[in-house]
Amino acid sequence: MNEVDPSLASLAGVLAHGRDFGLAEGPPDGPRGRQATPEEEEFLIRSGSLTREEYEESKAAVARGELEEAERLTVQEALVATLAAEEAADWLGISEAQLHALLAAGEVVAFVSDGELRYPAWQFTDDPAQPVLSGMARLTPAWGDEKHPATVLGFMYNACLEIPGTDDTFTPVEWLRLGGDLQVVLDQLEAASWR
Repeated sequence: MNEVDPSLASLAGVLAHGRDFGLAEGPPDGPRGRQATPEEEEFLIRSGSLTREEYEESKAAVARGELEEAERLTVQEALVATLAAEEAADWLGISEAQLHALLAAGEVVAFVSDGELRYPAWQFTDDPAQPVLSGMARLTPAWGDEKHPATVLGFMYNACLEIPGTDDTFTPVEWLRLGGDLQVVLDQLEAASWR
């Protein structure tokens, strides 16, 4: 785990209490995790989770580095889908000091990457009356201390909120932009084991 910036750790809107999710450390050396035992491989195949061919192709893809490349692209996507402090302040039409005050109060969300605060774009709207989704002060701590910004991004744009009594489904971003109850998002977060 990368270092925590103590000056950011107490700000309510900073994910993971200021843990730095940057890539400053570079990619890990050597293989990560462990290899499945032959018994575990056979269990996967016998249980019907995968055919022998699917399992062998998956093993080959991992050996070729495709999994690590997919992980790298996912992390990169989470970083690209953010704004620097100056950009976020400009978007909101406020000063960086005012943005910092919103972050301290938890009214906007940011994470640390290579020592710099990055503001996920999913929280900002085009509505001048409500330029930031409501409820960030309750949502930010729900992610816990280890949730990577890429996981947060994936949840906010991909989790499916089903509205009882209707055929309508929404992503958390859509739901909150429509003024939906934040508790529905928090319940989905809990139910989906995203925490």
